[in-house]
Amino acid sequence: MPRKQMTIEILAGMVKRGFDETSKNLEATAKKRDLDLLRVDVGDIAEKLENIEKLLIKQHSFQIQELGRRVRRLEDLFALK
Repeated sequence: MPRKQMTIEILAGMVKRGFDETSKNLEATAKKRDLDLLRVDVGDIAEKLENIEKLLIKQHSFQIQELGRRVRRLEDLFALK
């Protein structure tokens, strides 16, 4: 079986294919890393929103109770006529 002679062009093609494959792998890894970071960021945002929601509900609940007390006081005052 005759042996194919290695030329600069063949070697350059092999090196280029190696670099292209490495580049594809690096791009895929970078995209996966970026997606993972995005998932973490979205999770953090969701957690912060939940905390804000809890605080708002607590604050509004207190305000509603206070308004209820004030209305009862007014009803009691007007009932004395």
